[in-house]
Amino acid sequence: MTPEEEEYLIGLIKIESSEFGVLFDLHYHAIFNYVFHRLGDYELSRDIVSEVFLKAFINIRSFKCKGIPVLFWLYRIANNEIQQHFRKKKYLPSYFGTAINPTDWCALNMQSDEEEKNQLEKELQQHENFVLMQQKIKLLPLNYQEVIVLRYFEQKTIKEIALIKNKKEGTVKSLLSRGIEKLKTLV
Repeated sequence: MTPEEEEYLIGLIKIESSEFGVLFDLHYHAIFNYVFHRLGDYELSRDIVSEVFLKAFINIRSFKCKGIPVLFWLYRIANNEIQQHFRKKKYLPSYFGTAINPTDWCALNMQSDEEEKNQLEKELQQHENFVLMQQKIKLLPLNYQEVIVLRYFEQKTIKEIALIKNKKEGTVKSLLSRGIEKLKTLV
C-alpha cells in the first residue's frame, strides 16, 4: 500500500470507523507474528494482539501519518503491550470483540484460527533451535529483545527499527550489537 493510499485509508477510518477492518486485515498477521515471536505463546499472543488493535481502534483519530507507516505505529503499540504484560505478570485482556458490531464478528473464520494455531505450533515443534533461541532471547533485557526480534525474525531494516522504536539508527545498531554479544554469552 502506498503512503497516499494509507493516508486515504486512515482518513476514511476517521470518518467511518467500520473501515478499521481493512486496516486490521492488512496488518494483523505482521503484528501477530511479531508478538508470537516475542512471547512464544499462541493464546497470550492473540490476547495481546487483540489489545493492540483495540488501542489502535480507540486512538486512530489521533494518528497523524507524518511519513511513518501505520504498521510502525502498530509495532509501537505492540511493544508497549508486551512490556505491560511483563510488568504486570498477570494479564487480563479485554477483547476487541466488544468494540465492534456483533454481526460483523461472525464474519471471522474460526476454523482458520485453529488451522493457524496448529500450523504455528507445528513449526515451533519442528524448529527446536528456534525455541531454544527464543528462550535465550527472553533472558535479555527488553530493549535488546525488541531490536533482535524486529531485525532477525521480522526482517526489518535498521532504519525501520529506528522508526518503530523512535530511536536514532546508531542507537539501534548499538542495541543490536550489545544484544547479540549478551546472547552469545547465554548460548
